[in-house]
Amino acid sequence: MHRRWTVGTLSEMLGIAAPTLRTWERRYGVGPTFRTAGGHRRYTIVDADRVATMARFIESGIPAHDAAERVKRLSPHELAAIVGAGPAGLRASAHEQAVFDIIEGAKELDAARVQEAAEKAIDRFGIEEAWDAAIAPAMIEIGLHWEDGRIGVAAEHLVTACVLSALRAAAHQYPTKGPARVVLASVEDEQHKLPVVALGAALARHGHAWTELGARLPMDSLEQFVESSEPDVVFLWSSVIVPGEEELERFAALGKRTHLFLGGTGWPHGVATSHSLTETVQQLRRALGDPLP
Repeated sequence: MHRRWTVGTLSEMLGIAAPTLRTWERRYGVGPTFRTAGGHRRYTIVDADRVATMARFIESGIPAHDAAERVKRLSPHELAAIVGAGPAGLRASAHEQAVFDIIEGAKELDAARVQEAAEKAIDRFGIEEAWDAAIAPAMIEIGLHWEDGRIGVAAEHLVTACVLSALRAAAHQYPTKGPARVVLASVEDEQHKLPVVALGAALARHGHAWTELGARLPMDSLEQFVESSEPDVVFLWSSVIVPGEEELERFAALGKRTHLFLGGTGWPHGVATSHSLTETVQQLRRALGDPLP
């Protein structure tokens, strides 16, 4: 037998006031979809899941209007998964909301929306999780949109600038002490440095100072810097530029003088690299002697 509920019954089941349920139906279109033969409205199981998910979204800090739009886009299966997973499902959905807001902000060239979405994700999840679960997936999607012409290069640059600002602000919340023992850079001809900035912000959260040498760093300059400063750890990022055999030999030699870690997809098959910011931070912290749980 199909389950159907009145406003009053669903209010008692979910602990949401009946006037609130009526407001959500009237103002946002989130309400009962079934009508009895007598014309009375009833909530179905999907309607109930939609209402329960909307309530969770609002509790997590999402404005009611945005929460309503979000739940109306979710399929019955997605709604059931969020409700069934409890807090974990809500957390995953919050990641998706952040991705959505960043992408939509890019499409609309709305810097404020992108900035706010990035900052909220960092505040709520921490730098590592925000990057791995929201910011990086959003930027990958934006890159695909740019490749097929759905957005222009200005949108991509806008998102980069906003995320960079959010990461810099996050790093400044964690003043570090002592000399910088870590060097962060991108390989020569690599134009992207946001992952390096994200790593620096995450290291700051754990109390480590770093030296950021940015993008497009010539190998000669890196070797000279390592020789003069003798850092404990060097991290190099490469996303689209595949280093040649000669460069790899020089990297191998560099790795004998310091702890060398590589990140990004621009390395040849078989070269050990980190695949997430969370993993990279853990690796570097171990190299720096941090006790990990």
